[in-house]
Amino acid sequence: MTQAKLHLIPNILAENASHSIPNYIKDVVSALDVFYVEEIRSARRFLKMMNKEIVIDNLQFHLLNEHHRESLSLAKGILQQRISIGFLSEAGCPNIADPGQELAAIAHSIGIQVIPHIGPNSILLALMASGFNGQQFQFLGYLPNKQPFLSQKIKELEQESKVKNCSQIFIETPYRNDQLIAEIIKNTNQNTRLCVASNLTGEEELIVSRTIKEWKENPISFHKKPAVFVLFAGQL
Repeated sequence: MTQAKLHLIPNILAENASHSIPNYIKDVVSALDVFYVEEIRSARRFLKMMNKEIVIDNLQFHLLNEHHRESLSLAKGILQQRISIGFLSEAGCPNIADPGQELAAIAHSIGIQVIPHIGPNSILLALMASGFNGQQFQFLGYLPNKQPFLSQKIKELEQESKVKNCSQIFIETPYRNDQLIAEIIKNTNQNTRLCVASNLTGEEELIVSRTIKEWKENPISFHKKPAVFVLFAGQL
């Protein structure tokens, strides 16, 4: 029998952005019967988008997200039965600012091949488009949402960026985007740069990269728009 594999499958970042998924992913998902997913309904929709001939009712789904970890105990047994598994991200690339690393760790622990597949990643796309340092950068996830911790963190990130000449990448819940931008403007130097990349790969994609002074003079609302933030205080 063929050795099982764990396939890490990317998902779209924006609605109607199927163009961002390589065509070969259709063959990958069509050959799998077992999927670990963050949300079953959206996973079904993605699989049908990739291949309308897939019979969804014949597939086995296991939830893997911040609220569901119990299904991980089944993964080792499934793989040991020489049954391949596909882990499907809710958006973007699996295991990058996403759950799923435990699944990959289980596969490695029993000698199962882990295959990462090509797809859109909002963190890297934002960094690529920012014009900031792509040689030295770090992703920080969500910043604190309460004061005084948020202001303190922003100041720390700016100072670290200046000293290390590194790009600082982070995200926020979409309905708090404008509040975060206001706090960044309030707590950073006018020459520090900020890039906000929203709706990446989508029809309403907007990427704005400029100094804090320019943000202050010409504010833009990103309210309720999925976005990635890149802060840079180093030398271009």
